[in-house]
Amino acid sequence: SIVPSFKPPALTSSRFRTEIGPTKQVIADLTDENVALRNELVRKDAIIEGLLSTLQATAMTTQVDAIHHVTPLTDLVNVAKEACDAVTPMLQAFYEKIAENKDGGSAKLKNDATYFTIADGIVQHMFIEHLLSGGKFAQIVGEEDESEINITTKPYMVDDLVVPDEFNGIIETTLSKLKALAKKIDDTAHRQLTVFVDPIDGTREFATGHGEYVTILLGFNDPTGHPVAGMMYRPLTEPCYWAGGAASEDCKLGLLDMAETPHPKGMLVTDGKVSPFLSQLIDELGYERINSVASGNRAMMLLEGKGGAYIRDTGGFAKWDTSAANAVLEAYGGCMAKLPAFLEDRTLESYTHLKTTKNLDFNPNQVHLTLSNAKDKSQWMKGVDVLVTDVTTIKEYSCCQGLVALDKECMDDLPAIHDAMLKVKSEGLWSKPVFT
Repeated sequence: SIVPSFKPPALTSSRFRTEIGPTKQVIADLTDENVALRNELVRKDAIIEGLLSTLQATAMTTQVDAIHHVTPLTDLVNVAKEACDAVTPMLQAFYEKIAENKDGGSAKLKNDATYFTIADGIVQHMFIEHLLSGGKFAQIVGEEDESEINITTKPYMVDDLVVPDEFNGIIETTLSKLKALAKKIDDTAHRQLTVFVDPIDGTREFATGHGEYVTILLGFNDPTGHPVAGMMYRPLTEPCYWAGGAASEDCKLGLLDMAETPHPKGMLVTDGKVSPFLSQLIDELGYERINSVASGNRAMMLLEGKGGAYIRDTGGFAKWDTSAANAVLEAYGGCMAKLPAFLEDRTLESYTHLKTTKNLDFNPNQVHLTLSNAKDKSQWMKGVDVLVTDVTTIKEYSCCQGLVALDKECMDDLPAIHDAMLKVKSEGLWSKPVFT
């Protein structure tokens, strides 16, 4: 006998469509899942790309067997300190001139609304092209990578700014010192490290006569992007306060401006608006608000007992701000970590500090687009709240997962801080963290 072939019923019944056809909500959910999966794949591809780039750079420069050094990171921290010492007289000379003539053209407004100075560009150029160059490191990332610097032929230039002739002598003296210091950096011991350089953290303060908040930041990161050594240095204080370290070598060095009265229950807050999440967290913990400016300065304030914690859900800072600070805080027994992982289960997970073209710590549908983190500023519209789904929308080095930073004396408070965060987060929409 012939078995008739199966013929599905025609989709004419609305009842039948309801029973077997996917609803619009299911389709929407599947679409959102696909977008999330695609972005996660893009993010992981970017991490792999960064790792491969670091490994490739390392492989290209490790043909000679490295000389064994007992404390290679400590040696590096000491050279970084000497380098900061070397550029300080030049920075002080520029600072005095800019303070006198801040309306005379030595400072200009950058696109992201922070001041850029001649000194900023020259110091980074000296560090990257003369102190750290020569294939001694896997990768080097600087805040002012787009700047064009000429200190080879006169007149010296920083982008379209002509360096006044009166600075030529001190520029040449400083450059000579850094070239000599470069010889102290081992040719092979650090070839797996990626360096993040912030030549002047707090350039707005530098350009407006508040140099006591300015720091030089040099951070050294392992092949996974975790900070392993760093230097934070205030070049415009008397004396110059500084902190350096490498946790894996029990290296903890520095000269700090310790608080006369420590504030272990002090929460460092930015000079900008405090988010509802942070405001309620401070109240829940019973902490005192401590005003502060500039990322490197805040990290040093923690070490100096001027505050016990620096926590934020909002962004506005970048990985050249966190690399050195993370390494030094860990060396001193404290921590610096991303907020979401800590919120989840108290995991202390640092930002990923590798050279990249895509943000390595981005999570889709978590970050709100801002003027500060938008790669294309034309996509940002004032008053319009946009959750970012595409990693290419965000600047590659923006820190967009908040921050949890504590001094060693406050590490025992981590459980209480976590409990307080969960309580605040559960209290409603307006008390949840807003990642930017």
